[in-house]
Amino acid sequence: MESDRPDGLRERKKRATHRALQSAAVDLFRRHGPEAVTVESICAEAGVSPRTFFNYFATKDEAAFMLEEGTPALIEQRITARPAQETPLEAVRAVFVARLGELATGKIWLDRMLLLRERPELLPRILLTNRTVEDAVTRAVAARTGLPEHHLYVRTTGAAVFAALQAAISCWQPDSGPKVVTLVHEAVDLVSRGLPVPPRTG
Repeated sequence: MESDRPDGLRERKKRATHRALQSAAVDLFRRHGPEAVTVESICAEAGVSPRTFFNYFATKDEAAFMLEEGTPALIEQRITARPAQETPLEAVRAVFVARLGELATGKIWLDRMLLLRERPELLPRILLTNRTVEDAVTRAVAARTGLPEHHLYVRTTGAAVFAALQAAISCWQPDSGPKVVTLVHEAVDLVSRGLPVPPRTG
């Protein structure tokens, strides 16, 4: 047990530095706009050196938008490990609801969502991040069904659930209305029911 402690402390420090750099990048992007932010200003805000920064990220955009290391693999593992009696849609929904429940309590995730709302022109910068998550969902659906990843059912399921997730997040209002996990439930329900047209109001 004693030999494990230095590694455990080292990993905690690495995660803390990673979060500090992410938090600084998102905060500065919101306050000053991405074009005015430099790697040096992110480092000054986080209290680390530029050399340390490049141990974690290649660019300031990565610091602001990249998911925590291992997130796609974690999502894939959790979906694959869900009970076998669940449909792929049910399994993916359960994992995303749990994951968003974890993230939505953190300042970095909330500030990143607010940044993207304040500056929608930044949305293309997270396309690669989104793609890695969607690919993880596709691999997990393939594993659960025994179908190849290029199968139409697998690709359609992955794309539909991911689109529902994105729609739920875009409809979420941080200061009012349903919680983001509630909207994810509702969005996936709509997909599972074949997207029935809701009754008109007013």
